[in-house]
Amino acid sequence: MHVGSGVGEVCGKPAIGSHTVPRKMLKQIARDGHVYHQSATVQDIDRAHGKPPLKLIGVNRASTLPVFCSPHDSEAFAVLERQSFTGSAEQCFLLAYRAVCLEFLKKSNQLKTVDLMKGLDRGKPVSDQMAIQSEIAVYAEAVRVSVRDMGHHKLEYDSILTARDFGKVRAYMVNLDRVPELLCAGALYPECDFDGRSIGNLADFDRTPELITFSLVSTDSGGAFVFAWLESGDGPCRQLAASLDRLPNHELPQAIVRFVFEFCENHYLKPDWWDNTDSSVRTAPAESFGHIRIVARTARAWNVLG
Repeated sequence: MHVGSGVGEVCGKPAIGSHTVPRKMLKQIARDGHVYHQSATVQDIDRAHGKPPLKLIGVNRASTLPVFCSPHDSEAFAVLERQSFTGSAEQCFLLAYRAVCLEFLKKSNQLKTVDLMKGLDRGKPVSDQMAIQSEIAVYAEAVRVSVRDMGHHKLEYDSILTARDFGKVRAYMVNLDRVPELLCAGALYPECDFDGRSIGNLADFDRTPELITFSLVSTDSGGAFVFAWLESGDGPCRQLAASLDRLPNHELPQAIVRFVFEFCENHYLKPDWWDNTDSSVRTAPAESFGHIRIVARTARAWNVLG
């Protein structure tokens, strides 16, 4: 998925299992080289009656997808994997770029399943077949539009990476006083802010919605939650970050964790933290995250919230 020799192309070399959450960060919360993640396989969800169960996974496999080739994975993301995270424009961009490529790949793979789904009505009554095909048609159109929109954003990110024009990045960062027990990388189209106000309409298929990425990472001084987007995508993205900024410090950790659990399956938990919480806390993981202290909030360099 890495941009090739020019914008609109892809590298084309065989992909390896690239980490969307930096491996060195996963190691900081691991126990015996493993972290917890929510398994979303059909088999596990079926056995757990619809709720993705937590399972241990090795840090070498956690958060990996066949997204980049070995040279690009190593070279392009060296400032994330080999340097301390400081929230520089380049680091914020690369966190976002990984998340965008991940989401684009997942949506593209979803689209490939549509033809298979169309055969699920075999042997059923005609009325059931009509209902199933109608639902599949709606699903297929939504996925097609999503691939189109993610492709649009991928081209924007490719052009910035190729030109190394990181001044087009916008970021908002909440600094934490310790390494968070939860790490993640994800992206979404904002629909509402932290106050519950509507800020986007995903039902309008004629418009490409604005995209924001988010990450929970470790730093030398503790950790950080990072919203990142491009200057071309101000509006809902800025509003979402501003609504988080309005929350008092004591509400921020819980709000961040609720947001991650609600909108991101690509998250990983510290086993020692999770295993030592009581059962009531496990049903509300955000509450046990509250011991983390907010050190500072920064609108990185570009007057994001001004």
